Amino acid sequence: MFSQSQTRMALLALGGIVAGILFYIEGFAGFATGWSWQRSYQAEQPAVVMSKQRLSSFQQGVLLTGVSDAIDMKLLHIDRATWVHSYQKTIQIDLLASDAPSLLNLQISPDQEAVRSALERHTGNENSRTLYLDDAIVPVTQIITEQEGDLRISARFLGTVMDQECSAQGQCLILFNSYLDRADVVFYSADGGRRWQWQPQWQAPEKDSPYQLLGISGSGQVLVAQSGKLYQSSDLGQHWQMLLDLAQQGVNTALNPTYWRYNDDQYVTVWSGASESGDDESGHLLLNFNLNTLRIESNWWMQGTVIDGESTTQGDFYFILESQPRVRYSLHKLQADGTFYPVLETGKKTLAALYAGNNLLMMEKQFNDPLHMTVSTDGGQHWFRMEKFPSSYDETVLFDRWRNRLFRFPAHAYSYPRLGNREGLVYETATLPH
Repeated sequence: MFSQSQTRMALLALGGIVAGILFYIEGFAGFATGWSWQRSYQAEQPAVVMSKQRLSSFQQGVLLTGVSDAIDMKLLHIDRATWVHSYQKTIQIDLLASDAPSLLNLQISPDQEAVRSALERHTGNENSRTLYLDDAIVPVTQIITEQEGDLRISARFLGTVMDQECSAQGQCLILFNSYLDRADVVFYSADGGRRWQWQPQWQAPEKDSPYQLLGISGSGQVLVAQSGKLYQSSDLGQHWQMLLDLAQQGVNTALNPTYWRYNDDQYVTVWSGASESGDDESGHLLLNFNLNTLRIESNWWMQGTVIDGESTTQGDFYFILESQPRVRYSLHKLQADGTFYPVLETGKKTLAALYAGNNLLMMEKQFNDPLHMTVSTDGGQHWFRMEKFPSSYDETVLFDRWRNRLFRFPAHAYSYPRLGNREGLVYETATLPH
C-alpha cells in the first residue's frame, strides 16, 4: 500500500502529465478540422494554366482574374557542354479566334494586326542559357465570372492586372497594364464582370505615382489611395477630390508602410507607422474616416503594431494588435463611435492574416506548433480550429467573403491536371462549417 506521501507525489506527477498533455493539445494544430475541398464540375477541356490569381467578392458572385501565357514553350534539347537550352515556341491561346472570349484591348484599338504581331514575334525556335520558369512570356489575363455554379471566362486582356475591386452590388473596376504599349488602363463592369467597358477618361489623381483602388460604392463613386492621400471620384476617374491627407496627421508614408481598408460605403480605415522618423517604437496610427460626414471619426496612436484589419459584410471592422513593449496578441472590434474593445486575447500566441466574411472571423494562429486557423461565426464569442491553408508555394487559396467560401488553384504549371471544366479552368472550393 502506498504511503500518504507517495500518493501525493503520484497524484502530483499525474497532474503534471495531464496538464502537459492538455497544454500540448490546446496548441496542437494536428487536431484541427480539415477543409472539405470539392470539385463541382466534370473534367472536359484541356487545362488552362494560370498564376497570380485575384478574387473580388460581391453579393451575387465573384470576379476572378488570373494570368496565362499565350505562348507554349517546349524544351527540345540541352547542350551539356555549354548549357545552351533549345526551345520551340508556339501560340497556345488564339486571342483572335472567332469563338474566343472578347479581347478587351480591341476596345482601345481595333488593330488586330498589332495583337497578332505581338504573339508571332515570340514564336519559333530559340537557343538561350536562360531557364524559363513560371513567368509568362506573353501575359494574358483571364477574366472569370461565376455562372450557374461554375466558373466561366467572360473576357481576356493582353496584359496584367494591377488592381481590381467590386462593390457589394457587383459594379467592378480592373486596372490593367497593357502588354502592347505598357500603359495603365481601366475597365468597368456594371454586371459583376460579364460585360466590360473601357474608361478612356480615367486618370490617376497624381501623375507618376503608384496608387491603390480601395473600392467602388453602389452609387458609382470610386475611392483611391495615393501618396498618403485618400481621393474620391464621382465620374469614374475623370475628376478627383482629396478627402484625407495623412501628412496632416503626422504620418510620413514615405518612411512607414501604410495600409488602407474600405468598409462598404461607410468608412475608410487606415493604419501606419506613427513617427516621422520611421521609428516604430512609438506605435501605429489607427484612423477611421467617415465617408458620409467626410470627417475623421477616430484617431488612435497604438502602443504596438496593427498586424491586419478587415471588415465583415455586415460592416463591422476588426483588427489584430501586437502590443508593445510586452508582446501580446489580441483581436479588437472598432465601433462606430471610434472606440474599440478586445474580442479575443491570446497572450503570446501569434495572430496574423485576418479574414472577415459574412458573420465570420478567421485568423492564422500559432503557439508551440505549426500555424492553424481559428474561426468564429458568432462575432468572436466562440472559436474553433481549422487546418492551416496550404503553402502559397504549392497552392493559391482565395477567400469569397460574401459566401464564406475558399477557392483553391494549383500554384505551378506542373501541378495542373490534364483536364479542367468546360472552359479548361481548374479549381476546387470549400465552405466553412457553421
